[in-house]
Parts: sequence; structure tokens; C-alpha cells
Amino acid sequence: MLKTFFGKAFGAAGSAHEFPAHNSPAAFQSARIRTLIEFFPIGKKLRYYPEFKQDIVFDTLILAYCVNGNYLYSADAIDRDAEGNPTVFRFGENDQRTPVAALKLFQLLVPDTSHLEMKLDYHRRAQIGRGKQFNKGNYISLISNAGGKGVSTVDTEVAKQVNLPDGPYAHMNMVLLTPELSTLSVTDQRKKSRAKITAPVTLHIPDVRQALPCTLVDMSEGEVRMRVREHGAVMPELQRGDGVLIEADLGEAERHYTIKCNVIRRSPETCVLQLEGQIRDGKYCAFSPLDLLELKAGLLNYGK
Repeated sequence: MLKTFFGKAFGAAGSAHEFPAHNSPAAFQSARIRTLIEFFPIGKKLRYYPEFKQDIVFDTLILAYCVNGNYLYSADAIDRDAEGNPTVFRFGENDQRTPVAALKLFQLLVPDTSHLEMKLDYHRRAQIGRGKQFNKGNYISLISNAGGKGVSTVDTEVAKQVNLPDGPYAHMNMVLLTPELSTLSVTDQRKKSRAKITAPVTLHIPDVRQALPCTLVDMSEGEVRMRVREHGAVMPELQRGDGVLIEADLGEAERHYTIKCNVIRRSPETCVLQLEGQIRDGKYCAFSPLDLLELKAGLLNYGK
């Protein structure tokens, strides 16, 4: 039945979603990377909270940037133009150069601060749970206080734990974080509050027969993050802008949702989706503000 809806929901052109021109890689990266390295510079002491638990805050600092897999340990390794925009990243003894236009992956290296969990009381340790905060796919929200400029925040995803064989931080336990540039904000308050949820869904991808069982783990105003449900399962290869459908059955007939989404970000175990609309009574319709509130309320109260 869902197969017949893919054409209606995504159009005859297929599953690709067109983004505005200002979201082109060069324009998007240049502006966001400049803001990121301005408010989250190497060597700056920061605060962070794991998995959107804003009552659990730890200290950390940025030790290096990782550009396309190469580590930069100093801000002096970044060339800028007359307006202050980064143009080239330099690394290695041979001063190898990576232009911003060639940037494919920008990550942050931070120390493994798992030991700080032992300083928490029992209740807050239980909130983090057995999974620990730096498991691959977990989210770490970084907070940088820039004085008169305001407070900058960015959500990052744990890429992996690393122990570098050389360099100034060789043989030390570190964590590599991949920032979600779309969440970068400079303000006194977070632009989007994320609510933690645990609700089962199935992911449907055009031209893929087998649906994938997943779990929604958090939701903001119009976005959700989901994780593969089965241990060892891998999220399908999805690109930003790809169209998918998710089905959520919240236990009652009137609370069964078939939702059209667009992919924002994908990792091996997780995927962040932009909610677009739903299929109701055989027809596709965009979400109204009330529809989104109803969906959020249902997800927050699933199983209760």
C-alpha cells in the first residue's frame, strides 16, 4: 500500500529534494565553518551536555579540528581572506593544503571526559544510563560563552573514540565529534528545544522492499532523530534531501501516522529527518502547527 504513496508524496521526479541555492556546499560551508571556528576555537574551554540532558553539564575543550581526516592543532593552520573567511586548511610537516571548497568532513577533537560521570549523583548517572555518553551515534551539545556576542551552541554526533599514534596528544583517549552545522546558533537561548522520546517506527525507502525497524529518540519543532532498533543493524545509505516515509503506530487506530520526511543527516546508526507531511485517508497533506503538536504529544506519551 505504501508503494502507491511514494509517487504522490515525492512527485514523479523521484526522491531527491531540491534545496535553495544559498545552501550550496561552498556558500553553506564557508559561512558556517567561519562561525564555528570563531565561537568554538582550538584551545577554548567549553561546556557540554550529553544526549540533550540539559541538567547534566560537563566541561571540555577543543583540542584540534579534523579536516577530511587530517588533524589541525592550531588556529594558525587556517588561512583567511581579507574579510576573515577561512580559505585554506594547512596540516602536516609538508604544509599540505586543503581549500575550503574541497572540504568534505569537518570534525572536532575533544578529550574523553567519561570519568566526570563518577562525580554525578546516582539520579543523574542513571539518566546517562549504561550506554555512556560517548558511544558512537550519541549526541553531544557544545556550549560556548562568547561574552557580549552571546552564547553559541551546536549539536554534534559522536563519530568515534580515538587514540592517536602521534602528535601532541598521542596515546591519550580522545573523542571525535561531527558537528551538525544546521544546528549552529549564536543566541542567549537554544533556537530549538529537543524532547527525548522512545517510540518504535518503521522506515520505508523508495525502491527498497524491506522496511527497517527503528526507534525515534528525540524530536524538535519539525525534526526527529531515529536510531536503528536491532543491534548490529546499519542505517541504509541515505543522502541529504532524500525522501523517505516513516510509520508510527502509537497504539490506537487514530494514532497511526504515515509521515513523509526528508533526510537532513545520516550516520551508520542514526538519521535526522525533517518532517514534511502525512498521508491521511489516502491523501498526502502538509503538517499544520496543530498536527505537529498532536504528533509530538503522542510520541512523548507513547507507552504511558
